[in-house]
Amino acid sequence: MHRILVVDDEKNIRILFRDELEEAGYIVELAESGAEALQKIAASPPDLVILDIRMADMTGIEVLHAIREKHPDLPVIMCTAVRGLKDDFTIWDAEVFAYLTKPVDLDDLKEKVRLALRENAPS
Repeated sequence: MHRILVVDDEKNIRILFRDELEEAGYIVELAESGAEALQKIAASPPDLVILDIRMADMTGIEVLHAIREKHPDLPVIMCTAVRGLKDDFTIWDAEVFAYLTKPVDLDDLKEKVRLALRENAPS
């Protein structure tokens, strides 16, 4: 079963994503900060990270770059309330699998998760 790490400083978003993704059959872990996410990834890398861009301790971009240093193939879905950020090429240069804008369409979230995990499933 695939493990997903949801990283968001908004508790309600973490719980909503966890509930939706667990109902879809995934194991979901939560992190409320970039530092906590990096600790969890170092201890046991998940199969996918869903990462908020705006957080108090670090930006999602900083977390993404730290992930890429040690886990260049770990799929990451960026999620933010900042509209138009997906046009920022610095995010895409860091090899983000997909981008979601809040409020997130939960069906779109689950579809992007499914695609990310299928493309990165072991043969």
